[in-house]
Amino acid sequence: MLRKTVTIAALALVAACSKAPEDVTATYAAAGGRGTITVKAAANGDAKVEAGPQTLIHKGGTDYVVITDGNDKFAASFADFVGATQDIAKAKGMKPQPLPQDPDYEAVQVGEEKVGDQKGTIWSVQPKGNPNGDSIRIVVSDDSRLKNIAAAIGMQTKLTGARMATVFTSVPKAEKVLEDVIAKGAVLRLGEALTLQSIKPGAIPASEFALPTVLDRAALRKRIEDQANKALEAAKAAGDKAGAAPAEGAPAAPAAAPAPEATPAAK
Repeated sequence: MLRKTVTIAALALVAACSKAPEDVTATYAAAGGRGTITVKAAANGDAKVEAGPQTLIHKGGTDYVVITDGNDKFAASFADFVGATQDIAKAKGMKPQPLPQDPDYEAVQVGEEKVGDQKGTIWSVQPKGNPNGDSIRIVVSDDSRLKNIAAAIGMQTKLTGARMATVFTSVPKAEKVLEDVIAKGAVLRLGEALTLQSIKPGAIPASEFALPTVLDRAALRKRIEDQANKALEAAKAAGDKAGAAPAEGAPAAPAAAPAPEATPAAK
């Protein structure tokens, strides 16, 4: 009985001392001077990533892409966004192709690194059994207060993986391992692609995670096709001789935020 009581008391103490997630805003520098990425993560799990023209929102357990069409904005879940893109590609006779090669990858803990004033664990995503092969190193903080930053950064890699699934018959194994590492905690450095600049705690209003009109798969497909057809007609009307007119029905996907390739060499 005494041992049981002591165990329960110890667990209660650990729980009391754990630092709960809190509202934080993080900024990252993108490689090659490609701008700044802002991440807003709320204690309740909602998150937002703003990278130039692209905005991704995690709300209520679902990931969304926010798309701008002129002065209008609308959103779609990742599943519907990818599904609509696949539907358009299929209608045009395009078929996913097998990956030319897909070696096994693993994540290996190789040390610690301090980025700014945050310390994290260095994980090397590398070919299995070959630490000298093409790899990427990711520095991840296990500070529980920053837990929800992981969900925010993870949105980009998940979207990249989902897009790959529209081109290839499977997602590269390296991409899956990369997603697993990013889910471990707040990313401080992602190869040479992203480097943390600052993390600031502070309340974030719920309005930051408000979604514009959300379209389902069918409505999104129609919107994308209408958008592409209008662009084609406008190009023809203007007699655009500067370059080829956009392909009819081509999906107007938002620009991707900087993210590592499946097997980058950057460390």
